[in-house]
Amino acid sequence: MDNFSNGRLLELVYDGRTYEFLEFIRIDRICENTYITLKNVITTEMFTFDEEKIRSIRMKIHPHSLSLSKKRESSCRK
Repeated sequence: MDNFSNGRLLELVYDGRTYEFLEFIRIDRICENTYITLKNVITTEMFTFDEEKIRSIRMKIHPHSLSLSKKRESSCRK
């Protein structure tokens, strides 16, 4: 859940479906195929995606979480 509080999570489009709030778990290479396993931090559901079918993957930064981290940083400086 640390990634969720940091506001740095992945968003992935796979077979026309968008998956959000994902954190990286691992990459597996089996024969000629690469699989990426990600976990939804809200539902705790695990997903394994075939790399060739991933249409896009990007890091999402949630603005509300950034403002919380800035508050934490400023309170640490005092």
